[in-house]
Amino acid sequence: MYILGTEAPFNLLLEDNYYQKIIIDHRYLPEEPPVYGSLDISEPLKKALEKRGIQRLYSHQVEALKLIREGKNVVIMTPTASGKSLIYNIPIIESILKDPSSTALMIFPLKGLEQNQLEVLNELLRDSGLTDLYVSKRGSIVKRAEVYDGDISDYRRRSIRLHRPSVILTNPDMIHLAINAYHRKWSDFLSHLKYIVIDELHAYRGVFGSHVSHVLRRLKRMASFYGSSPQFIACSATIANPLELAETLTGESFVVIDKSGAPRSARHYFLINPLESPYTEATRLFIYLVKAGLRTIAFTKARKITELIYRWVIEREPALKDKISAYRAGFLPRERRSIEERLFKGDLLGVITTSALELGIDIGGLDACILVGYPGSISSFYQRAGRVGRGGQESAVFFIALRDGLDQYFMRHPEEFFNKGFEAVVIDPSNTYILKDHILIAGAELSFIEVDGKIKNYDLNNLERERFYNLLKELLNENLMKRSKRNRIYSINRFPHKNISIRSSGTVYRIRLSTGEPIGEIDEWRLLKECHPEAIYLHRGKQYRVLRILYSDKEVLVTEVDVLYYTNPLISEKIEIIERRYSSDLENLKIRWGIIDIMQKIVGYEKKNIFDGVTISRHLLDMPERRFRTEGLWMVLGEIKELIEGGFDLAGSLHAMEHVLISCVPLFAISEKGDIGGLSYPELFIEGERRPVIFIYDACPGGAGLTKRLLENTERWFRTALSIISECPCHEGCPSCVQDPQCGSSNTPLDKYGAGAILKTLIKE
Repeated sequence: MYILGTEAPFNLLLEDNYYQKIIIDHRYLPEEPPVYGSLDISEPLKKALEKRGIQRLYSHQVEALKLIREGKNVVIMTPTASGKSLIYNIPIIESILKDPSSTALMIFPLKGLEQNQLEVLNELLRDSGLTDLYVSKRGSIVKRAEVYDGDISDYRRRSIRLHRPSVILTNPDMIHLAINAYHRKWSDFLSHLKYIVIDELHAYRGVFGSHVSHVLRRLKRMASFYGSSPQFIACSATIANPLELAETLTGESFVVIDKSGAPRSARHYFLINPLESPYTEATRLFIYLVKAGLRTIAFTKARKITELIYRWVIEREPALKDKISAYRAGFLPRERRSIEERLFKGDLLGVITTSALELGIDIGGLDACILVGYPGSISSFYQRAGRVGRGGQESAVFFIALRDGLDQYFMRHPEEFFNKGFEAVVIDPSNTYILKDHILIAGAELSFIEVDGKIKNYDLNNLERERFYNLLKELLNENLMKRSKRNRIYSINRFPHKNISIRSSGTVYRIRLSTGEPIGEIDEWRLLKECHPEAIYLHRGKQYRVLRILYSDKEVLVTEVDVLYYTNPLISEKIEIIERRYSSDLENLKIRWGIIDIMQKIVGYEKKNIFDGVTISRHLLDMPERRFRTEGLWMVLGEIKELIEGGFDLAGSLHAMEHVLISCVPLFAISEKGDIGGLSYPELFIEGERRPVIFIYDACPGGAGLTKRLLENTERWFRTALSIISECPCHEGCPSCVQDPQCGSSNTPLDKYGAGAILKTLIKE
């Protein structure tokens, strides 16, 4: 391992002639000392903490624990590695010491996070005198804490249900499919439920978070049915709205703890604007750091890029093959666990990953973090940056800008990047599709009790009550639910859970070779875009050509290839306005928001050069149309005479404006490019006349509340978009301002200056 100090590699970078040209900004944050508090802790647990070297608790830990002891629901928002897990482990262990029948449920957004926390919890249990094995009421030897997820065997799951442990570590999917659905098998556990822990709260955004809000309401309903009223402890990375998110997610009231007393190790931050391809630069920097002995993690924004950089590193430095790995969603469980273990043990010097390793899996002390592109939010940036320096050593974080509007905006305004506030996490539990699904599911778990036309046994806090009752009526009219003579409303289907995925993606398709060997998985939402026939699918540095999709079997057949191109789908799109719910009239613009229908069809694909992204060829496809209803806003332009007289291309101006506005959305709500869609019309008959219109919409059925958030920030939204256009030195529009690499119409037409001219008319001087 390289000994960090005055001659550390990231200090030497500042003296390197090449890096002096591309390092736009460098910040050095010195270490900060801890701030401690005082709290009485039961003697057995106190000894267990001392055995782990914990003599005192940080101030935020003490504040949170005092509130928990008062019976308050608490959400803790402090940086990574600030000891948040102790805040829920301590009260859980104390409750078991006081009442051995007490139970707790820990919920993590991803598998793998549970395994990581289980080891820590078991050590504390054993050192507190609570051995990880105990004798149950039935006389069986039972583990004190167990992971209950999809990776364990059916036999193990049956054993856990039969001989319930004190603590279950799981994820929302298992609560949805296995605990709520079969609650009678969990009656003993639920009747003694004292705490529900929600870790990585910020991960529950968009459609996934909206689904989880109902999973938790159903869980509370089960607990209440069996006589318990659990207390919530939530932990989050830094976001703008932790209190709002926790309360919307659970329907409960919370208190926020957001001032950390944990120490911080010294850290460098580098903003890098490469002269050539950002992926080439990331490859070069990754190799440099790893060869210097620095344990390095590189985050990319896409599976394809993860695999490409991994492949390029191996090609340039074959000796590193056994010392680095790619990591992303889509890997089979055994592959992910193996990589995590090797990284934790130090067998791997480097890993290239998507956001899959952003969350709190303990992967040991890393020295350097590379972010290949802005991750979509300041919150996510610091969450990823927090993967390094956990051992107290000096560390470095490198942000390599893509040729992307927002990335380049931050390169030109580094002060705004470092001073920018945190974004909000947006969910919408009243999403029509999601709410209707969970009403149906809840009615299968326990019948609804109706009194005077109102439902008495379902938590409607933070839900649109009128929409709830209208959807309930729809389900009754559709004969999916029935009403008994005693005014009990129940679902006809006893187990509708399996037909409803709580991830935004829907059904999961298995990707396999024609020989039958599985190589990965992909969700229904990305299926047609990434695995259409002839698409190039990347997995662990290898390329696979898609042969065909077997819809009935939920499988994708592929064959391994070695080609110098990747594929990008071409999409035909139409929009229909269903309902207007918000209106705002500006001087030269009408802003509307409401419900719209999206019709999408993949009509072909492009083959693009791996190295420079230049289009090699285009090919036609005949794929099924996808139609979905969502939330969106539309902007109806007023007088455009000056625009036309100025010689600007109207269609290109609107298209360019659509692209740059979409690129700015992550400034206001945590999102990724795939979360937002757009379409522009030079002329559309609307509100009794033909006008130019731009649509920006939530790219998922039912919407996720993202476009609704934009209504609160239109002035700043337009100003940032104009800055991106006017400050970019290109002449015709480029990926740094108005081009979108994921554009379904291949960035044609685009008029950068026309888009700027429109935006100028919309901004108040």
